Amino acid sequence: MKEFVLENRNDWEYYHVPGLTDAGILHGFFTRRSPASPLRGREAEAFLDAFSLSDAVSLSQEHGTDIHVIANGDRPSKGDGILLYKRGIAGVINTADCLCVILVDPGFPMVSIVHAGWRGTLKKITSRAVGMMTERGAATQRMLALMGPSIRGCCYEVGREVTDAFLDAGFPGNILTSVNGSLHLDLEAANAHLVLEEGVTSIFDTGLCTCCSGDDFVSYRRGARNARQMNFVAIRDR
Repeated sequence: MKEFVLENRNDWEYYHVPGLTDAGILHGFFTRRSPASPLRGREAEAFLDAFSLSDAVSLSQEHGTDIHVIANGDRPSKGDGILLYKRGIAGVINTADCLCVILVDPGFPMVSIVHAGWRGTLKKITSRAVGMMTERGAATQRMLALMGPSIRGCCYEVGREVTDAFLDAGFPGNILTSVNGSLHLDLEAANAHLVLEEGVTSIFDTGLCTCCSGDDFVSYRRGARNARQMNFVAIRDR
């Protein structure tokens, strides 16, 4: 399966894995050159039209571990994860340095998408998403994890209280590095550790740092306090 490529669809510029898209799992990590998120009105309609979707669900994100199963027209308002096995509905997560993780069992099919900042990662939201999927029939040996653009270990300086919390929670020391005497956290490595522990071994990583890539992504640490970029996953309607 080919790794991430950058493509455009109408006004939307996004990274995706073409082989997964071809298999019917629509997904994307959008750049800042796409319409701003959250989407409303005509822009929301344009997004649905561009990807041939019937609906989209997004949440007021809280840095917690609540993951909602979307079925029968459910419209949750708050939380940090969405699980979908209904076709034609996009799960949307908005980010500005935090990591978005997409989990897919293309053989079911079933998908989930989670918001994994340091607090959600520490609380193991990604592990929770894998568990919720397997409880509903997904198989870890078929699952793939997609790691979106986020602030990376090169730029993500954190305090001693954060590093100690991760080590106390059982995370390996290699998720932390020392850069010029400061401790840095690698959110991708931490979440890769979580999915590997759950038995998911197929991991696709964009390898992109939102803080380093100023022209491509919104970054909270670089001063973007209100702007967000969008990430989504959906199962294509037949």
